[in-house]
Amino acid sequence: MQIFGPFRVAASQAAQGSPRINDAKPNAGMPASESSRATSPVDELDLSQAAGATQAAGENSAVAGGGEIRLERVASLRRAIADGTYETPEKLDVALNRMLDDFA
Repeated sequence: MQIFGPFRVAASQAAQGSPRINDAKPNAGMPASESSRATSPVDELDLSQAAGATQAAGENSAVAGGGEIRLERVASLRRAIADGTYETPEKLDVALNRMLDDFA
């Protein structure tokens, strides 16, 4: 799954439920088509009208908040993350202090 900001999510493969172990066969005697339908998990998604309006507003701007994407900055951050040099103890301390300030 890829997340492109708060409004766009793209799945590269279908979501699958966890396997279930059933000792008893509750669908014994049912036709195969009905039996497989009864045991197959079904995914549902219900969105409110507010969620639809939020998504539509997000599609009209390049970035949530109307800012501009600095592609060179994004590329340098991606390189740093890939190299393993992005997270430093100093950056983690600053992030932790900011988080604690938000909760205090």
